[in-house]
Amino acid sequence: MNFRRVRGRVLTLAVAVATLASGLAAAATPADAHGHTVPKVPQAATTPYMGWSSWSLQATTMDGLNPEGSYSWLTEQHVLQQADVMATKLKSHGYTYVNIDAGWWRHWNWDPEYDAYGRPATDTTRFPDGIAYVARQVHRKGLKLGIYMPVGLEKGGYDQNPDAHVWGAPQCSLRDVVYPDLRTTNGWDSSYAIDYDNGTGCGQAYINSIVDEFASWGVDFLKLDGVGPGSGVGPGSTCRAPAGGTCTPKDTDNYDNVPDVAAYHAAIQGSHRTILLQVSWALNQNYLSDWQAYADSWRIDNDIECYCATLTQWTGRNGKGGVKGRFADEALWAGDAGKSVGWNNLDSLDIGNGTMDGLTDDERQTMATLWAVSAAPLYTGDDLTKLDSEGLKLLTSRRRSRRARSSRAR
Repeated sequence: MNFRRVRGRVLTLAVAVATLASGLAAAATPADAHGHTVPKVPQAATTPYMGWSSWSLQATTMDGLNPEGSYSWLTEQHVLQQADVMATKLKSHGYTYVNIDAGWWRHWNWDPEYDAYGRPATDTTRFPDGIAYVARQVHRKGLKLGIYMPVGLEKGGYDQNPDAHVWGAPQCSLRDVVYPDLRTTNGWDSSYAIDYDNGTGCGQAYINSIVDEFASWGVDFLKLDGVGPGSGVGPGSTCRAPAGGTCTPKDTDNYDNVPDVAAYHAAIQGSHRTILLQVSWALNQNYLSDWQAYADSWRIDNDIECYCATLTQWTGRNGKGGVKGRFADEALWAGDAGKSVGWNNLDSLDIGNGTMDGLTDDERQTMATLWAVSAAPLYTGDDLTKLDSEGLKLLTSRRRSRRARSSRAR
């Protein structure tokens, strides 16, 4: 195969995507998927954010990276090491967010921990000094800290004490937060669905308690994950049965997490702290007005990670991860992002070390070009302590930065 010729075609497609992006969505007052008018609230992210995220390093099976078991890479020491490199090598090029992904409240064996109010509690083996300490160290470097939450009220947080009251709302117990039938929600069915319409206000109070805690820690960014419609669940979803098996589409209303996203948006507005809100993953485009109204960015596809011995792959592995599919995705969503509404998130830009990324130099350059012309958030999942010369050049290209800024200004 003549990859140079293929690359030329790919770059031509990227330019076409950029052309589509020139008609970035206007700041109209949309109606949400339930037919209600959604007043536009000024968003924090007037430009796509730039930074780093921990998940690619957690998700790889590369030798030596997760010695305590799957996803064990995430520790306080590792996060602060990444922040050190970002401050010295990438901050001057616009990279500011250091984002902690899933696992900060889980033991090495992935068992979760919760506080007395049903909220995730920081695992002290991973983060012995706590998230607030990490935030202070990150802020001292002129950077910002991000954190992660699954949507809904996690089953373990409720099951340990359903009668526990909500922090800051002693009139509410956790029983008042969820539906009496304990219906489940999110892309993994790991949480109970929150009932925001029972007249108690306890659902919103619970979300407020989480956001208030994050704000007190100094968090600047929140990734809300497993959100439907999207994440393989929610109205209109389909399912893939294993060979010879059957499955039931999870398309009921308890997988519609738009009320959750709206609740987090309201809690952030009430926290008096600037916190970017990203919703994830593979969101349903039919609910675009909701993502635009309540979030700063939204993931338009599945994980970029291949969950293999590299961080990603060009074509993916066993239907998971991969860069190639982003071209078709972005072509469909290109007109849906912009300064006044929010940003299409293509997931981690894993181009910092070719061997670790599992990409050739041509593939890395093409990936960087697509992310840039799409005005997507630019955040890498690489080990920043191991950037190679080509990766550093791609991540800090001033020409690419100018192109991205041009797209963002439209």
